[in-house]
Amino acid sequence: MEQPSMKKRTIKLSLEKGRRSVARAQAAVEFALIAPVVLVLLLVGIQFAIIGAASLGLGQANYQAARYAAINPTASQSAVQTFMLSVASPLISANIGNYVTTTVSPAPPCSFGNTVTVSLSFDIAHLVVLPNPFLGIVTFPTALTSTESAVCE
Repeated sequence: MEQPSMKKRTIKLSLEKGRRSVARAQAAVEFALIAPVVLVLLLVGIQFAIIGAASLGLGQANYQAARYAAINPTASQSAVQTFMLSVASPLISANIGNYVTTTVSPAPPCSFGNTVTVSLSFDIAHLVVLPNPFLGIVTFPTALTSTESAVCE
């Protein structure tokens, strides 16, 4: 009498093992389908984070450059750019500032009470590590610009 119940138990255990292996295989297939999509989203997010950090750094450097030009009314465009690079984020001042173009208007000297405007243009093509456009869907910017004005003192 004990043998038939042992057979049922053995069959039941082998069916449970079969179901577990099917569940594992299903999970592996689902992971294989989802992983590339998640990886692409992660890479695009990281790329946009790098571009965003460069944009914030450019804005801060431009603010500092405009303030410097306003406080030092006889400062030349090259002096403003040198100061800006000395206080800029490493993303902006990389390669001795070869990726940044600075424009100061009006040309020095700046009279008391007048406005001086500093414009920066930053070539970020070297920061875009993914193909551009990416998968024909996402296009990353290749240049950032920022303009800041300050009243001369």
